[in-house]
Amino acid sequence: MLMDIAALDQHAMIQITDLQAKIIEVNDCLLSATGFSSSDLIGQSASSLYHERDRPKAFEIRDKINDGQAWTGEMRLLRKDGSVMWTQATIVPRRDSEGALVGAISIRSDISESKFADHHNDLTTTLHKLSDEVYMIDSDTFSFTYMNEAAMRRAKTNESGYENWNLRKVFSEKDFDGFVQRIAPLLDGKTDQVHYDAVLFKVPYELRLQLYKAPAGKRIIVAILRDKTEQAEIERVRAELLATISHELRTPMTSIKGAMGLLLSNAAGELPEKARGMLSIAYRNADRLVMIINDILDIEKIAAGQMDFDMQVMPLVVVVEEAIAANEQFANRFDVSVSLMEADRDATASFDFGRTLQVLTNLLSNAAKFSPPGGRVEVAMKRVNDRMRISVRDFGEGIDEAAQASIFERFTQAASGSRRGVASTGLGLNIARAIMDEQNGSIDFVSRLGEGSTFFVEFPLVEVGSIYDADERDGDKQVEGA
Repeated sequence: MLMDIAALDQHAMIQITDLQAKIIEVNDCLLSATGFSSSDLIGQSASSLYHERDRPKAFEIRDKINDGQAWTGEMRLLRKDGSVMWTQATIVPRRDSEGALVGAISIRSDISESKFADHHNDLTTTLHKLSDEVYMIDSDTFSFTYMNEAAMRRAKTNESGYENWNLRKVFSEKDFDGFVQRIAPLLDGKTDQVHYDAVLFKVPYELRLQLYKAPAGKRIIVAILRDKTEQAEIERVRAELLATISHELRTPMTSIKGAMGLLLSNAAGELPEKARGMLSIAYRNADRLVMIINDILDIEKIAAGQMDFDMQVMPLVVVVEEAIAANEQFANRFDVSVSLMEADRDATASFDFGRTLQVLTNLLSNAAKFSPPGGRVEVAMKRVNDRMRISVRDFGEGIDEAAQASIFERFTQAASGSRRGVASTGLGLNIARAIMDEQNGSIDFVSRLGEGSTFFVEFPLVEVGSIYDADERDGDKQVEGA
C-alpha cells in the first residue's frame, strides 16, 4: 500500500483537509502544478484554490463528505499567477482509527490540455466552413494554431502545412510591429475587440481581432478577415448611382420646381383657378421629390464620410435668426407663429453655417408641422455650463414614450394627429444628429404627450478674444522667424 501511495503521489495532486475544510497537507505534485508553496496553502480554506465559478461546489462537496460519500467531478483551480487549471477531482471522507470523520482527501489530475482540445475542436468545427478567413495565433509565440478552409485557400496550404508558421515570418518587420501595436489594448484587457481595415497581400481586408482565453490558461488571438474586394466594387457602383441621382434627377427637378413656382407667382400671367390648383399639386410633389433626393444624398455622404464642413467661428444668433426668417413662410402654411424668446448675441461657437441652418430648419419645420392651427413655436438660446443650447419648442401633442427611443433613427416618423398629412422621408433627424456630431455638438429632446416637444442642439462655446490673442501670437512668431 505504501508503494501504491508513493506512485500516486508522483502523478496526482493530493490535498488533505480537516473538518473545517482547512488545508493541513499538500503534496509536491500539487505545489508544482499550482506554483504555490506549502506555507501559502497550509491553514487556508480549500475553496480558496477554486475558480470563482466553481466555489459554490464547496457546499455540495461538504454535504457529500458529511454524509460519508465521495465526490467526483471536474473543477477549475487557480494557479498562483492567476491562470486557470482544469482538474478531474475525487474527494473522499477521511476517518480516524475509530471511524470518526476528521476531514477529506482530494486526489486530482490535470485535464487542462484535454479540455483545451475539446473547446478548440468545438470552436474550429463552427468556424471551419465560414466564408470569412479565420486565423488563430498564440499570443505568446505568434505561431498559427488554426486556419479555417477559407484561410487555407488564401494561404495556399493545408492543416499540416501551417504547423510551423509564425506571424513574424509571414509579416514584414514593419507590418508585424504595427500588428503588435494594434493588439496591445486587446492583450492588456482595455478592449474586447480590435477592428480596422488594412491591405494584406494586395487584398483590401476588414479585420476583427478578439482574444480567446482557452481553458488551459492559454490566450489565443482570433483574427477574422473579410475580403472587401467585392464591397469596394459595390461602393464604386453606389458612387456612380449617387452621381446619377445628383446630376440626372436633382438638377432637372430643381429646374421644374422653379418653373412651376414662377407660374404660380403669375410670372407668365394670371392662371385659371383650375389650372392653378393642378399646378399647386404638381409643385408640392416636385418639392417632395427634391427633398427626398437631397436627404438620400446627405445620408450617403454621411455614410461615406464625404460630407464637407466649412467651420467658422461666429455668433450663433446669426444662424438662429436666419433659420427663423427662412422658415417663416413654411410656418405660415400651418397658421403657426415662430418667435425668438431668448437670444444671446455674445455666444460664439465654431460651426458650419449652412449645415447648422439645415439642422435648425428641420427642427423648425417639424415644430410647425406638429403644432395645432393658431399655435406657436418658441426658439430660445441659453448657456448650459460651457455650451450654448438652442431650443425649439412646440405645443403640439408630443411624442409617445414608446417612439422616443428611435426618434433619431433612419426612416422614423412620430405619429401625430397634428401632422395634417405632411409628407416626410423620416431622415431629417438622423441627418441632423450626424451633422451635430461632426461639429462636436449634440442634439436631444424632451417630450410629453399633451404638452408638446422641445428639441435642442448644443455647441461648445468659444471665447473669441482668446482666439484673436492666439492668432496675434502666431503672427508675432512668424514675424520673428522671418
